[in-house]
Amino acid sequence: MWGGLYAGLFAGWLLLVGTVQRLELIAGLCAAAIGLGVVEVVRAQGLFRFRVEWLWLRLIWRPLARVVPEFLLLLLALVRRPRGTFRQLDFPVGGERATDAGRRAFAVLAGSLAPNRLVVDLDPETGKALVHDLVPGAGSADLP
Repeated sequence: MWGGLYAGLFAGWLLLVGTVQRLELIAGLCAAAIGLGVVEVVRAQGLFRFRVEWLWLRLIWRPLARVVPEFLLLLLALVRRPRGTFRQLDFPVGGERATDAGRRAFAVLAGSLAPNRLVVDLDPETGKALVHDLVPGAGSADLP
């Protein structure tokens, strides 16, 4: 497990810097080691409790399909300069189980994939999600 996580962090570093120069390789190895240490500290404190259901991945196609059309919409918005809006969407947040925490994390990540929308907050008391749409009316009316 540690080797896979270390390799993933190192690969993420290389993708972000976009070069394989010797100095960047060394910096990436150090950054991956620091990241691995941080993951272990967070896991040891019990703050890393979430579980992702693999069936949720079948819902990811909708936000991914919206990436290119909404990017083009935002290019047009640079000319028209519309005012963004905040909206509240129904989203039953769930409880404190690891599956509920994973569902919330998945909803925030998948809901923010398309460039027009950003999930700002999930309110457990009201069962609502606060989202910001850069171009009003262009986003979907629900979260995955």
